[in-house]
Amino acid sequence: MREDSIFLKYDLLLPSKFDGGYLILSLYEKIKNEEIEQYFTNKEITEILQQIAHSYGEGSVRQWSKIKGSLFHYYIRNHPDEPWKYYLTDYAKNVVELMLNKLNNPYREHSLRKSFEESFNITHGEIKNVLELDRKFGRIFIQGPKSVVSDHLESLEEELKAAYEQLNEILRNEELNDAANMVRNFTKIFSKFGDRALDITNAILSKDKFLRDLQFIVDDFYGAAVDQSISEETEKLKTRADWERAREIYLDITTFFNTIDQKIDLIRRQIRNASSKLTELQEQFSARAHLRMLLKKFFHLALDCAHFADDKIGLKGNFPLKKLVHEKTMILYPKYYEFGLKYQNILLRQEDDNDYHKAERERIEKEIRRQQVIYDWSEKIKRDIKRGTTIEISELMETVSLAEGDISLAYQVAANIISFASADIQIEVKVSQKLITLSNQHFSLWKTRISKA
Repeated sequence: MREDSIFLKYDLLLPSKFDGGYLILSLYEKIKNEEIEQYFTNKEITEILQQIAHSYGEGSVRQWSKIKGSLFHYYIRNHPDEPWKYYLTDYAKNVVELMLNKLNNPYREHSLRKSFEESFNITHGEIKNVLELDRKFGRIFIQGPKSVVSDHLESLEEELKAAYEQLNEILRNEELNDAANMVRNFTKIFSKFGDRALDITNAILSKDKFLRDLQFIVDDFYGAAVDQSISEETEKLKTRADWERAREIYLDITTFFNTIDQKIDLIRRQIRNASSKLTELQEQFSARAHLRMLLKKFFHLALDCAHFADDKIGLKGNFPLKKLVHEKTMILYPKYYEFGLKYQNILLRQEDDNDYHKAERERIEKEIRRQQVIYDWSEKIKRDIKRGTTIEISELMETVSLAEGDISLAYQVAANIISFASADIQIEVKVSQKLITLSNQHFSLWKTRISKA
């Protein structure tokens, strides 16, 4: 829903530079530098307005009485005990500090990987219950670390954008005739892209490690939720609620990291675009070298055409024209063209290959029968499990193999049953490290039992 009030009060929230904007910036700077007190007077405001008019070429000084009405909404207040004095509001300070942080981001000199590791890190045994997990990575508690990583990526993107513009300035700068200076300046700036690319790679590795560690913790909560040894209903409900809360935290952080991956992709695109500047630099050097070579040839030609006459150097009359060997291009075309076709296209009818057709039909029918047998066995075993029958996978494969005479078919049925049981929380799959070999078959498997929970 659109907030109409923000449009109506925009000039009050962000005044223009000569209607109070420059005044707020100057007051903040002078207070910070201790040039004026925190509570300032009309005289100090008038002096600052005169300085602004002089510095920025304003013809007349803005009167404090004309702009204070709009600034008193959000930026300036009267001192409660001394009404002739004023002070900046917290909102005014926050707006100025936001601008300063935008221009001089504090994360610009810090490692992105370090920000990831400080904000998103799990040590062994740190999380013992869902309350500790929620207290550290819940939606409310994680807002600060999310903001740190987002601000760091924003500063990184701005830094690379500025570096990219500097590379363009170097390539367009006609005053840098020395190739060594150009390469030196180019290398100094381009090294930023290499450093940031390595930092991003390390940060992604740190992020992936954190997500794996968090997934292990969520899996532990899931294991507790499906633990059959818990008999009390209240304890079962609590463990399931803990697992659902842990899963919500994991999904929230995963969603945040997806947006981070998108921002990192944009930054990597900037780095790839910067790499193309190396090609432009090479092309520029090649063009300059070619120009120097042509100028050198031109000077040699001028020397060849030069002669002394009347104590001065003269040039031949046709200098600097040169005669080039050329040949007139001749375009040949046929005088007559035969549009009619001399030969008609003949369609050859391909005879039916009955043997191939019969073999393929038999192969397809055999595969269909095979899939039908697998489906029938799988559905029968599923119904038995749902009725409470305990199934031993080794015995199941023995039965199917003897009945159908195909061990691969029995393996497919067993695979379908294990997949079905793993997806249903009400069915328990127990695997024992006891190797069982099927009779008359070169096939062994762990002892696996499937039953209804």
